[in-house]
Order: sequence, then C-alpha cells, then structure tokens
Amino acid sequence: MNSTLIEMILNNLMALFPFVIFRSYQRGVRWTLGKNPKELGPGLHWKIWLWHGCEVYDVVDEVLDLPVQSVITKDKKLVCFSVNIGYRINDVISHCCNVQDFTESTAGIAMTHLAQRVREMTLEELEADLKKLEVSLEGTLTTRMKKWGTEVYSVGFTNFAEVP
Repeated sequence: MNSTLIEMILNNLMALFPFVIFRSYQRGVRWTLGKNPKELGPGLHWKIWLWHGCEVYDVVDEVLDLPVQSVITKDKKLVCFSVNIGYRINDVISHCCNVQDFTESTAGIAMTHLAQRVREMTLEELEADLKKLEVSLEGTLTTRMKKWGTEVYSVGFTNFAEVP
C-alpha cells in the first residue's frame, strides 16, 4: 500500500516539474496553450505548468499483433489467421495530430483489407501465395500510415489455417 501511495504522489509531482526529459529512443511533442505543436528531441526540455502540455512517443521499431480473424473464402471455406505489422514513427507531430487512436485505426484498416482480399480468393489460391496478400496489405498500410508519420517495415502472417 505504501509503495503505491508513494508512486502516486511522485507521479503527480512529476507533472508539476518545470521540465521534461526524453530518452534517446523517444521524441516528444510540446503544445503551447493547446496549439502550435513542436517536436522535441532527446534531452531536457523546459515546460511551464498550465502553459505547455507534453506527450512522449517511442520512435523505435514496434510490432502490432492483430487479433485472430476468421473469413470465408470465395469457395466457401472458413479460414482463420493472424498477422503482425512492424512499424516505426518517423514524424511525431503527424503521428499525434493525424490519427486519434493509432493502434485501433491500424487494426481496423488491416483487418478490413485482409477480409476483402480473402473473400475474393479461393483457399487454394491463398495457400499457394500468401506472400501476395502480405505485399497487398503492406502497400495499403504504407499509403495510409504515411499521413500518420509512420513507416511500415514488416507485414507477415503468424498463422493461417482452414477451419473444419
């Protein structure tokens, strides 16, 4: 109980400090009265309480695991699959200003794209060339995420199976 109370007090006090520190793998965005976002690099940056707001983003490679998805193919076969998407943030201001919830938005776009493509193909076509589907998804995500200041570096199926 004491460590939790102490942690809570320290975390609340940190918000009142007149500075913020970003590590080498982080970038920040500082807002002045809720507008004029400015990118902040690693290091110590001053902030005035109630005047500035700061958000921190990790700019290292990350992977998003999509939930398992079930889709019926063109030849009426039920398939289940899951996908990993590797990405990195290139522009923190675009990343925080151009998408409300990055993870949910990315998952929604990716899952919709995959469902549409899988419904257009037979199970035999899918099993013969899953790479084609991965390339298609990577192209769609690359186009969309460019507006979000994010780069896709990897898309891949972690499993793909027909469900009896």
